[in-house]
Amino acid sequence: MEHSREAATSTMKAPLLGHGSQREEPPEGWGNPHSAVSKGATRAAVLGALDGLVSNLCLILGVMAPCLNGEETDKTVLLTGTAGILAGAFSMAVGEWLSITAENEHHLAEIETERLHIVEHRQEENAELMDYFVEQGLRAETARQVISDLEGHPEATSRLLNFHAKFHWGIDEEDLSGSASVAAIVSFVAFASGGLIPLLPWTCPCSVVESWHTSGGAISTDLCLKVKLALTVALSTVAMFTVGFILALPTPTNAFYGGFRHTLCGMGAAAATFGIGYAIGAAIG
Repeated sequence: MEHSREAATSTMKAPLLGHGSQREEPPEGWGNPHSAVSKGATRAAVLGALDGLVSNLCLILGVMAPCLNGEETDKTVLLTGTAGILAGAFSMAVGEWLSITAENEHHLAEIETERLHIVEHRQEENAELMDYFVEQGLRAETARQVISDLEGHPEATSRLLNFHAKFHWGIDEEDLSGSASVAAIVSFVAFASGGLIPLLPWTCPCSVVESWHTSGGAISTDLCLKVKLALTVALSTVAMFTVGFILALPTPTNAFYGGFRHTLCGMGAAAATFGIGYAIGAAIG
């Protein structure tokens, strides 16, 4: 018992790694894996795909509803859906590029201001950084030693600035370059891909389907529209559930719950749009 207490005390008193200390190598096979995250690109892909899927589904159903009243044709739905994909994809891409570019420019301006503060008010900035370290759990003397070690680095100002940027804005200066264009491209492709899913059943006009005869005779326009509506809803439901399921897999959220949540929200918006479109089509008819 006494030997265990002495061992524990010895472990607690073990010095922290510092200058001249030997770094213990990690166990073999240990790689500290994390998901690869590119700033802006992941967000653009998720928002683009979901926005394209839900918005174009709502657009298609809103325009398709008057077709059931005979006010519009299925070709109008195809044209509207295609225009919706192009307009939405370009809008998302431009919006992503402008927003991330503006955000990066703002952060770069703030970082440059902070750099001048560090150069001109070294002691005050170091005191602020030391207070931050103490708030994170370091002892005052340890925090002071960290500042001293940073000051002894050949690129002291750059290292201090990096800490201040993370402290003030939670950003890394290296993450502010090259992400806007990637996010714009990813957003465009994701939106177009998502928007294409509910449009697929409408790529074959009812006029062509009516020429296909079954044993019971020709397929009516009304039946064609209802079949397309069912296919649109089915494809969109599967797509929304799949996206929600995959997004929830690496998180603590249950994957099935994630899929159901995305499906419920998307279909709720689509149902509301369909109902409003049907009512407007009946009113103007």
